[in-house]
Amino acid sequence: MLKDLLKEMSQSKIYSKKVLANKLNTNENMVNEGLNHLMRMGYIANDVIGGSCDLKCAGCPIKTCSLNPINTLVITDKGKKLLNNA
Repeated sequence: MLKDLLKEMSQSKIYSKKVLANKLNTNENMVNEGLNHLMRMGYIANDVIGGSCDLKCAGCPIKTCSLNPINTLVITDKGKKLLNNA
């Protein structure tokens, strides 16, 4: 399930735990646990976007941020390598 979760994250510009759970036919608690495991293993990391964004909403998938910081997760180089080897 962890690799499937990582793959779903990579295929979406924005996502939520609820959407990921629906796509993976599971519940949000399982997605949350999976995200925690992926983070501990170094495949994803916390990130904060907005606030001082250079894009100023041009091409940004989060059109309603008003440049307020948003906590999100990103796939690390290690996670991208895992996906490329799949």
